[in-house]
Amino acid sequence: MDIIRSAYSFAFSSHSRPPRWLLCPLLFVEAFLCTLIIKKVPYTEIDWKAYMEQVAQYQAGERDYALIKGGTGPLVYPAGHVYIYSFLSDLTHQGKDIVTAQYLFMGLYLATLAMVFMVYREARVMTSAPVYILPLLALSKRLHSIYLLRLFNDPFSIFLLFAAIYCWQKRQWTLGSAAYSLSVGIKMNTLLALPAVGVIYLLACGRDKAIKQAVIMAQIQFLLGTPFLGSAPKSYVTKAFEFSRQFMFKWTVNWRFVGEETFLSRKFSLGLLAVHAVLLFGFLVTRWKKPSQRSFTSFLALIVDPATGLEDHQISQRVSPRYILTSVLTANAIGMLCARSLHYQFYSWLAWGTPYLLWRSGLGPFWVAGLWAAQEWAWNVYPSTNESSGAVVGVLALMVVGSWWGSRGEVEEGVELDDEDEESGSEDEGEGAEGRKAK
Repeated sequence: MDIIRSAYSFAFSSHSRPPRWLLCPLLFVEAFLCTLIIKKVPYTEIDWKAYMEQVAQYQAGERDYALIKGGTGPLVYPAGHVYIYSFLSDLTHQGKDIVTAQYLFMGLYLATLAMVFMVYREARVMTSAPVYILPLLALSKRLHSIYLLRLFNDPFSIFLLFAAIYCWQKRQWTLGSAAYSLSVGIKMNTLLALPAVGVIYLLACGRDKAIKQAVIMAQIQFLLGTPFLGSAPKSYVTKAFEFSRQFMFKWTVNWRFVGEETFLSRKFSLGLLAVHAVLLFGFLVTRWKKPSQRSFTSFLALIVDPATGLEDHQISQRVSPRYILTSVLTANAIGMLCARSLHYQFYSWLAWGTPYLLWRSGLGPFWVAGLWAAQEWAWNVYPSTNESSGAVVGVLALMVVGSWWGSRGEVEEGVELDDEDEESGSEDEGEGAEGRKAK
């Protein structure tokens, strides 16, 4: 009985951090499962061939985005996508060797799983994620399908987003800026996290350093787009970052239950935009500003009159790894909740963070597992139905509300560093709070 109680406590109780040794068996099981899927489940062609057709035109010398097209339409992703799939084209004989591509995506899947594990591990202190939620990262049928059987570009963008989160948790701000900008430079969906990212930089680095990091991100975007900006700048900007793109009702995963007429209406679109803005503002006022320990108006004053000295240092130290992960994942969930249309590959934006956000709500293990299962079921219904789309929106809404509720009494008291962190150093080129204090 003692063994059973110990195992239960280990799996369902909060730990300062899940032990590192759990990662190896998790990756081993996943590698075996992924290999089995590649060998036994037929590959499904959706966008891979179109990607290869598009990058073939780039490799042939075309630099006008308006003229680069594939079987599914024009090129609508930033330059990072083009470079990655050009590299994949070279490795797979212009896309003909699908099996090799699948194994490359398996490597990306395992790398993302390892990165997410480390990000979860850094989100420690009191209510950090318990061990039992880790297997939920490896049980998604839809996620395996996106990576191994569809070969979409979303996984590259998401890997870099979590790499950025890990860098921010380690207070490596410039590396985090580079990873985040590269993520946006592949697919702009990670812009959903930008409001939280901006607040994190303002609080952790101060206004001037935050502006510097924003400039670094912008420079990376410029460098990525240079070949296209030099030839047809308008085409590149309007196609790679096409915010006005319309999605077809028949492919939507989330809002099918409202009906096609409502889905296509401008009022519905503006309503979602308004809800998005209200939710972001609500989290900013009641949750994201908390490390400043100021009123909202006083928090806004940090933009024009930055904190100095001891207060600056204390604010920065309250931006903990847990605060960073929760804020970024919540901003992403808010964006997905208010998105006019979600498609099946977009599940990769959500799935890696779902177990943590459900846990942060304060719900018990059975509620967490049940809501995770409901979400997984809904994203595997094809085509979507009124019931499945309602479940998608419902679970997203519960995650957003749960994240807000679960952090209601939370005040970040400081960044806890273990010996390993202290040995490696926590500041990035003197840009952390200690570096600013020393200056």
